[in-house]
Amino acid sequence: MSTALLILVSALCFQDFGAPGDTCDNPIEIVEGFATFNTSKNSDSGYSNDSNCELMGIMYKDIWFSYYAKSEGIITLSTCDTNSFDTSIIVYELVDNCDTLIYRGCSGDALNDPSCQPYYSKVLFETPMNSNYLIRIGGWNESSYGSGTINLVHETNIPGDCPTDMNGDQVTNISDMLEVINQWGPCVSCSADIDGDNVVNVTDLLQVVSAWGPCVETNTWRVLPNSPVAPYYHHDDMVVIGDNMWVCNISGEIWKSTDAGDSWTRVLSQPGSSFRTLAFIDEMNGWVGNLGPGSWVGSTTDLNPLYSTTDGGLTWNPIPLSAITGPIPDGICGLWAIGPDTIHGAGRYAGGAYFISSVDGGATWVSQNLSANFYTFVDVLFSTASRGYITGTNQQGDASLLYTEDGGDTWVTKMTSDAGHYWKMGFASDTFGYAVCVYGPDGDTWIQTYDGGKSWSDKVFVDGFEANGIGFMNEQLGWIGGHESYTLQTTDGGESWQSFQIDYIYGDGINKFLRVSENEMYAVGNRIYKYTSGTRSAYEDTDEDMFDNSLCTLTAKKSGGITSITYTVPEDDNVQITVYIGGGLIYDRPLDKRQKAGTYTIEFKTLDDAPQLYVAIVTGQYRQRIKIADVQP
Repeated sequence: MSTALLILVSALCFQDFGAPGDTCDNPIEIVEGFATFNTSKNSDSGYSNDSNCELMGIMYKDIWFSYYAKSEGIITLSTCDTNSFDTSIIVYELVDNCDTLIYRGCSGDALNDPSCQPYYSKVLFETPMNSNYLIRIGGWNESSYGSGTINLVHETNIPGDCPTDMNGDQVTNISDMLEVINQWGPCVSCSADIDGDNVVNVTDLLQVVSAWGPCVETNTWRVLPNSPVAPYYHHDDMVVIGDNMWVCNISGEIWKSTDAGDSWTRVLSQPGSSFRTLAFIDEMNGWVGNLGPGSWVGSTTDLNPLYSTTDGGLTWNPIPLSAITGPIPDGICGLWAIGPDTIHGAGRYAGGAYFISSVDGGATWVSQNLSANFYTFVDVLFSTASRGYITGTNQQGDASLLYTEDGGDTWVTKMTSDAGHYWKMGFASDTFGYAVCVYGPDGDTWIQTYDGGKSWSDKVFVDGFEANGIGFMNEQLGWIGGHESYTLQTTDGGESWQSFQIDYIYGDGINKFLRVSENEMYAVGNRIYKYTSGTRSAYEDTDEDMFDNSLCTLTAKKSGGITSITYTVPEDDNVQITVYIGGGLIYDRPLDKRQKAGTYTIEFKTLDDAPQLYVAIVTGQYRQRIKIADVQP
C-alpha cells in the first residue's frame, strides 16, 4: 500500500448550504460505476488546491463525493466525458470530520484520450479495508464548470501483494501462522486459504513458512527514496555497474551512488553545462556529453562537447578539442561504451548530426558531420564495436533509425516515420529491439524488431503522450515515459497500454529506462526508480510520508503581456523558478536566488504569441510544476 501524506486542510467555512456535494460536510455518496454531476450552481468550498500533482487547477466550483471502501484494492477515478469541462481531482481519506483530512491522491490533467474531453482527470490509489474517502472535483479556471461524469472502479485483486500477510502489518510472521491454524479446515473466502482451494491446510502453512519475513511488492516499480530530485526538469541519463550508479541532467549536475542507490553524492555542479548522456567502460572510466550553446536549453554556455573521468566520476575534465579529429560536434546527446576501448557518441537533438568515436579508450576521437543527409541525432546503441544504431531525423523531416556494420564508416536507414524524431531505443534480447517516436502525425507510435534488426515495424501506443524514454523487460512487458507525470505500461507486447504513476510526490517524468538484467530495470526521471520481478527483498520503511511537498505552493496567470507568479517558500533556501515550453525548452528564468521562508509574487513579460508555458519552482527538496493559466483581461 502506498504511504499516505498527512496534511492539515483548513476550511474557510463548514456550513451546510447549497446543493448536495457543495461542501465537504455534505458530500454525495457514490458506489462503483458512473455518477453524473453538475457544478453550475456550486460555490467554492473554501479549501485550498494544495496537492502533490502538477497541472492542478484552482478547483473552481468544486463538488464533493464520499466513498466507503469495504475491501482492500486499487481505486481508479476518472472524469472522462466528452461533453464535460477541464477538471481536477483531489482525494482525501476521512478519519473523523472535515477539520483534518488525510491527502491520498490527485490529478490535474490526465493523458490525452480522444474519447474524453481535453484535460480530464484520472487518479489511482491503493486502499485498505474499511476506509472512508472524500473525492473533490473542481474546475481548472473560472470558465471550467458544468455537467460531468465520475467513474469509480475498485479492483480488489492487487497484483504483487503479500497474501501470507493476513493481518496487514507488512510482515509474514508467527501471527500469520497462528491465523492459518485458527482457520484450519474447509473454508470459503478465508484469508488463510492462500492457495484458493477452499481449504486451509498444510499447503497454506508451508506458504507462510516460505514467505517468512518482511513483505515487498514485486513485479512493480518503486522510488529510490534518497535519489536526487531533478532541478527543474527530469534527469537525463544513468549508468549502473554493480552497486555504483551515476545520473546526469541538463542543469549541469552529475550524481553518484556507491550503495545501489541508497545514498547519493553530487560529484559535479557546473552551471552553464547541460549534461545529456553518460557512458562508462568500467567502474573508474566514463564520459558525459554536453549539449552545448544554441541547444534547446537556453542557459547553456559550455563549449566542450565531452568530459571524462578516470576516478569513478569523482572528478570530471573536458576532452581537449585537440584530441578530436574532424569537425567539433555542437553537442552530444547519446553515448555508448563497448569495453575495453571503444566509445561511440552522437548528437545533437537541437540540430547538427555528428557521429564521434574513440577506439583507444577515449585518448583520441574521430568526428564525422553527417548533416548533409540528417538534421539531428539523439540516441546511440551498439551491440559490438562495429554494429550499432543512431536515432534521429533526416533532412526531409522524417524520424530515422540508422544502422552501421563498420563502426560508423557507412550508415543505412533501417526505418523512417512521419514523426519529429526517434528518441530513446533499446534491446531486451538479441532479437527484440524497440524505439519510440516523438511529435508529428506518427508521434503516437513505437517501432520494434523481432529478428535482431533485419526488419522493423510500428505500433500505436497512446495519442497525445509526449514520449521520451522506452524500455522493455521482455517482448511482453514494457514501459514508455515522457513529459507527463504518469508512465505507460504494456503487458501484451504493446497491443494495449495503461497509465500509472510511480512517484506520487514529484511525478515520474521518465526520460530513460535501463535494463540491467532479465528481472531488473531502472528508470531516471524526476527521481530514480527501480523495477524488480519475481524476487523478494527487504521491506524498506522510508520517510516519504514525513515530507509534505504541498507546503511549497505555486500559481501562475498570464494576462495580456504580463505573467504573474505567486509562490510559497517553506524554508530559507535558494529558490529557482524556470518558465519553459513542453519538452523542457527554457523560455525564461526570472528568479534564481536565496530567499527567506514566505510568500512572494514576481512578474515577467510574455510575448503575445508565446506557446503554452509551464513554470517550475525548486527550493531545497521542494519542487512544483504547473501550467500557466491564460486569463482574459
